[in-house]
Amino acid sequence: MAIGMLVFDADSRMTKMLVSAKAIRKLSEVLGDSLVPHHSALLDCLLKEVPGRVWEGKDAILYAISALCTSCHKAICIEDLAAPNAILDVVSSACSKKVKKYREAAFTCLQQVIKAFGNPDFFGKVFPLLYEVCNQASVKKPGHAPIANDAEKAGEDKEDVSAPYEKVIECISSCIDVAHFSDIFDQGKKLIDVYLFALSPGLPWTVKMSVFSSVKELCSKLHQIPYNSQDTSLHADASSLIHELFTCTSSKVVECISTIKIAQVHIGASECLLEMTKLYKARTPLQDKDIIFTGELVHLCEVEKNEQAKSSLRKCLDILEGLQPDSMQIE
Repeated sequence: MAIGMLVFDADSRMTKMLVSAKAIRKLSEVLGDSLVPHHSALLDCLLKEVPGRVWEGKDAILYAISALCTSCHKAICIEDLAAPNAILDVVSSACSKKVKKYREAAFTCLQQVIKAFGNPDFFGKVFPLLYEVCNQASVKKPGHAPIANDAEKAGEDKEDVSAPYEKVIECISSCIDVAHFSDIFDQGKKLIDVYLFALSPGLPWTVKMSVFSSVKELCSKLHQIPYNSQDTSLHADASSLIHELFTCTSSKVVECISTIKIAQVHIGASECLLEMTKLYKARTPLQDKDIIFTGELVHLCEVEKNEQAKSSLRKCLDILEGLQPDSMQIE
């Protein structure tokens, strides 16, 4: 099919539009930046089709945008410096829709757009949206999965109105990767609030796996702060965030190991805990009162059946033992 035939006008039927979007996605994935001569026309047509009142099948358009941005991101930026922000605005708006399949596609597209353009300013534009998605649910019933809303009461499938929290957390991870340190510090408390919400018992274990990966991404980011930096405020802000991350989140991660009997969770949680512990040792002075879960950690290490998880837990205990005074050594 010729490239020109893939461009659909406003009067095209829905079926033709969706077929074209799927073709653009496939060509983007296969041809990569060979699509550069045509990217502008293709992208314009895709973006124009996102708004509207009909969402059925439109997830194909979002996946096409995602693939096109991934393959042609350099050309998009060169042609129009404002284009990445315009794309981000359109995709962010799509994340607010309630149809499950479409909303999941929107968050998947959002993550890929963030990764493709790598704009540090995206964190400040996107994180408030992602935070609000989680905050709305936690306000309804703190510590639990979202309660039924008006749409559910009217008979909609629960899945169709629940946010895809796993995708939301993955978007946050991508934001962290490209963000300025100052922006992360400014939103540090809210970031931890999102983690605590996503680790609550009412949400699926797959969401918690996304949190473990996101926390590891954050730890990796904070490790990048130069030790010899003369910016004292940078170190102070980093130490404050690391301290709060460890004291607020680590016990919840330990709780996941205790309550979820899935080896994959134990591995992810123990590795996440190890990264937080190593970062805490490297960047902040540890106080005895901060370690409120060592007894449980000793027990978990003894009963853990997965060798990979057990190894990570043992390393955590070794670090904590080294940080505590002799009179407080862990038995």
